[in-house]
Amino acid sequence: MPPRKSTSVVCYCVSYCGGPDGAGKTKSVSTRNLHNRKDTTALLAQLPSEETNQPHSTAKKARGRKRKRAGSNGRDSNLDIPEFSHLLPPEEQPGADEEAETYTPSFVPRLDDIKLTLEFIKLLENASIDSLIEPIPSALRHRLRNPPTEPLELTTAQRLSLDFYLCDGSEDVYQRECAAVERNLGVKCLSLDEVKSLVTDITGIIPIVRDMCEDVCMAYTGPFSSLEHCPFCGKARYKLKGKRRIPCKQFTTLPLGPWLQCLHRHPVTSKLMGYRGEFIEELEKELREGNKTSSYRDFFDGSDFQEAYRCGKIGEHDIVVLHSMDGAQLYRNKTSDMQMSLWLVLDLAPDGRFKLLRVYPGTIIPGPNKPKHHDSFLFPSLYHVSALQREGLSIWKAAITLLVTAFVFFALQCADGPGMATINGLTGHKGKVHCREFCPIVGRRKPREKQYSPALAKPDEYSVAGCDHPDVDLYGLLQNHTSSAAAYRYQQSLETVVNSRNKTTYEVNRRENGIVKPTLLSGLDQNHTLPIPSMFAPDIMHLPNLNIPDLFFPLWRGQSKILDSQDDVKTWHWACFIDPSIWDAHGKDVEACGDYMPGSFDRKPRNPAEKLTSGYKAWEFLLYFYGLGPCLFWQHLPPEYYTHYCKLVRAIHICLQEEITPTEAEEALNLLCDFSEEYEELYVQRKTCRLHFVRPAIHALSHLAPDIVRLGPAIIYSQWVMERLIGYLGGKVTQHSNPYANLTQRAIRMAQGNAIKAVDPTFDYGKKPSSLPQYAVDLGNGYSLRHARDSCVRAVSDIEAAAFKTFMRSCGAQVSDAHKISVRRWARIGLPNGQIARSRWKEDMKELKRTARNVTVSLPQGTCFAEIHYYCKVSIQNIEHQVAVASFYSAPHPELYASSFGTYISVHHNRDIDVRVIDIKCISSVVMVAPDPRYGMVYRDGTEGNRFFVMSKPGLKVLHNLIGLVENDEEDVFED
Repeated sequence: MPPRKSTSVVCYCVSYCGGPDGAGKTKSVSTRNLHNRKDTTALLAQLPSEETNQPHSTAKKARGRKRKRAGSNGRDSNLDIPEFSHLLPPEEQPGADEEAETYTPSFVPRLDDIKLTLEFIKLLENASIDSLIEPIPSALRHRLRNPPTEPLELTTAQRLSLDFYLCDGSEDVYQRECAAVERNLGVKCLSLDEVKSLVTDITGIIPIVRDMCEDVCMAYTGPFSSLEHCPFCGKARYKLKGKRRIPCKQFTTLPLGPWLQCLHRHPVTSKLMGYRGEFIEELEKELREGNKTSSYRDFFDGSDFQEAYRCGKIGEHDIVVLHSMDGAQLYRNKTSDMQMSLWLVLDLAPDGRFKLLRVYPGTIIPGPNKPKHHDSFLFPSLYHVSALQREGLSIWKAAITLLVTAFVFFALQCADGPGMATINGLTGHKGKVHCREFCPIVGRRKPREKQYSPALAKPDEYSVAGCDHPDVDLYGLLQNHTSSAAAYRYQQSLETVVNSRNKTTYEVNRRENGIVKPTLLSGLDQNHTLPIPSMFAPDIMHLPNLNIPDLFFPLWRGQSKILDSQDDVKTWHWACFIDPSIWDAHGKDVEACGDYMPGSFDRKPRNPAEKLTSGYKAWEFLLYFYGLGPCLFWQHLPPEYYTHYCKLVRAIHICLQEEITPTEAEEALNLLCDFSEEYEELYVQRKTCRLHFVRPAIHALSHLAPDIVRLGPAIIYSQWVMERLIGYLGGKVTQHSNPYANLTQRAIRMAQGNAIKAVDPTFDYGKKPSSLPQYAVDLGNGYSLRHARDSCVRAVSDIEAAAFKTFMRSCGAQVSDAHKISVRRWARIGLPNGQIARSRWKEDMKELKRTARNVTVSLPQGTCFAEIHYYCKVSIQNIEHQVAVASFYSAPHPELYASSFGTYISVHHNRDIDVRVIDIKCISSVVMVAPDPRYGMVYRDGTEGNRFFVMSKPGLKVLHNLIGLVENDEEDVFED
C-alpha cells in the first residue's frame, strides 16, 4: 500500500503558533486540530468554577457526603441507579410529600462539556439589553425601551413605496413600478435603500448576525465568541480578503421584542392581542360556578398555564409565546439541510394566531450540514428573550393608549423527536430513561445490546440487570405523573449528572437518569416560564403520522429490517401484507379512494405499494392510516389486531380535534393506555427477541391524552405551522447558487412585512376570511351561496317535488299534492369551516373527480350523511328559506361501527329514494364517500353492490383555521 500523503496547513492557535494575529506555523491537519482543542481547553479552564466559590464548610460537607456514599466494594455510589420506586403505589413512594416542593440543585461540574453548557446558562441568567456578551445595535436597544407612542403616519410617496416593496418583487420590478408612478402621477417614490431604511425604522426589526463555523459545527456566541477556530473541526473563523478579515459564514437571528411592540401599535391588532384576557375572564367565571365542564379549546385551558397564572407568573400586560424549531432539506436530491425556528404569540386567538401573517421567524441556520452544538445557535435568540424577561419590554398599547412594561412568558418549546433531544438535554429515544416529559418509565434492553425500549411487560425468562423490574401499570403511572413531580425529579437527576466526578461516572449517570446536560432553556427567568421539563410539548404531527406508520407497516409486511435473528416471521400471524400481490392490491384500493376525496382534503394519498418509501408526506399518512385504514385494513388484519388498531385511530381522531370535551379526553386516555398495553400482548408476547418492537413512539402516544388536560388540544402546539413556514420560505428561494442566504433574506423580509401589516393593517391586501367571491350570497353564520346558478327557474323531478312539499308543510304551509314546484338551482355553498360543498347537478355534468357533494347533516334525530342534488331558495308564507335537496345514506352498519370504535362507517346509498329538503345550515362539513371494497367479503345482504364508506377530514381545522390554507374557490376546480 503506498504511504498516505500528508496535507500541510497553517495553524494559528494561541497555545503553540502565535495566535491569529501572528504569521502561523505549518502543521499537519491532525496537529492543527489538536492545537485548536488545546485552545478550547484553555478557554474552559478560565471559566469560573462554582466549586471554588463555595464556603469551605460547604465544600467539605460535599466531599464528606461523597465519601459516605462510596461503598466498601469500590463501586461509585454516585451512580444513583434507580430502585424503581415509581412502580410502588403512590402512598408508598419515597418523598411523596416533598415532591410538590421546589428542588434547587447544587452544581459542582467537573466535565468540560457540562462546564461549557453551564457557562451558556449562566450568561442567560445574567442577560441584559446593554450586555456586551450579545451586543445589539444601539437603534434596536433604543426601540426596545422607547417604542413609538402614536399611530403610523406616512406620506403618499412613502405609502406607495411600501406598497410596491411589500409586493415581494425583485429590485428591477420595484424600480419599474416606481418609475411608472413618477411618470404618470408625478409622485417620486423612495429608492430601494430608502424604503428598506423606512421599513427598519417603522418595525424596529434589525437582524442580529453572528459568525458560525463554515461546516455548521457551532456558532461563535457566548463562551465561543472569542474563538478564532472551530473547536470541532478546526476550521478558521475568518478568511482574508485583501487586508481585511471577513467571517467565513454567518447566521441570522430576528429579535422578538420589536415584533411584540408592533402587534400593539395599531388599535385593531392591539385589540386582537386582548384575546387571552377575555379567555381567562370567561374561564374564571366558569370555575367560580363549579368544576370545568366546557371543552378544552386553547393552551389557556391547560392546568399548567392556570397554575402559572395563579402563582402570579403572568401579569395583565405580559405576552405568552411559543417557540418551535425544526429542520428541513431544501432540495430533494442533494444535501441541503438547514434549521429554522419561529415564534407564535399565544395572546392572539387561534383563528389568526397560526396564519403566516402572524408567524414570526426566529433563527435561520444555514446548511448544508447539521449543527453539532445547537445551544450556540439558539443562544442569541434566547439571550434576547431572557433580557426582556428580566428588564421588561416597553409597549405602547394603541387600544387603550397606554405605555406599559410587559414581560415575555416563555410557555412552550416545540420540535420533533430528534430536534427536541438537542434542545431539552435529555438522552433521546434510544435511552434507558427516554421520555421527553420525564415520566418515570424505565426502558428494557436485550442482552448485550445498548438500545433500550420502553416495554411495560417484563419478558419471560428475562434477567438483564437494571431492566428486570416488574410489569408497569401504565394507567397508574400516567395518573400519578404531574408537572410538579416531573420538575422535582428532573432537578434531582440533573444534579446527579452534572456532579459526575469523571467521564465513566458521567456515562453511567447519564444512562440511569436520562439526562445528557442541562437544557439551555433553564437559563431563562423561571418566573416567566413553565417549569422544565413541562415546557417541552408533545409532537402531534410527526409522532402519529410518521413514527407510528413507520413501525406498523414493516410489522404488517413482515420485513426483515425489523426481524430479529432469533425470531421467525412465520410466527407473525399479524403480517397480513407479507404477500406482495395482496400489498399491491391494497395499494390500488388506496389510490382509487383518492378520486373521491374532496379538494378540501388537500393532498390525496398515493399508492403506498409504490410510493411508501418515496417521500410519503405526513398529511398523506394522516389520511391513509387514520382515515382510509379502518375500512381498507378490515379483513386484512386478524380481528384482535384490527380492534387494537381502531383504538389508536379513534384516540388520534380525538387528539386532533380543535375542541375536546373532558369526557373525550378521558376516552382518549383509556384508549391509548389500552393500545399501549395490548400492543405488547399482541406483538411482543413477552419475547426478549421482540423488545425492539416497543419503540419510544408507542410510549409517547400515551402522553397525548394527559397533555390535553395539561396544555390544551395538541393541535395548538403542533408542528404543522413550522412545516408551512419552511415550505413557504423554501418556495420563495430563487437564487439557487446561494439558497441559504436567499432564504434568510426572505425570512427577514417576511418578518418586517408582517410587522408593517400589524402596525398598519391597511397594507394587508390578502383575502380576508370574511370576504366572498363575486355574486356570492352571504347567508350568515359563515354560510354562503356560490355560483354556478341556473339562468332561470326549472321544474324539479317528482321525487324532489314530494320532498319540497313535505318541507313546506313542516313550515306550516298548506300545499296540495297537485302543486307544481320550480326552483332556480345553485351549485355550491361555503361552510363555516372553510370547506365548499358542491352538488350532483354540476359535478355529474362535468364528470369531475374528487367529488365534494357528500356532506354531514345535523338533524334533531342525529347526524346523517347525504348527497346534495343542488341548493336553492324557496319562499314559504312570505319567508325566504335557503335549502338543499339531498339523497340520504343509510345509518352506519352497527356491527362494523361498534367493533371499530366508530371509525369504520359503512353505509348504503338511498339515491333518489330517500330524498329530503333540508335547511342549508344543517350541513356541517364535507366528507369523502367512496365505494366500500371490503364489505362484500363478509356480508351478503343485498346491499354489498351499493356500499360506501365515509371518511371525515382528520383535524378539520388544521389547514383552514390554524395555518390559513383554504379550499380553491374556483368553480368546480380540484387540484391534486
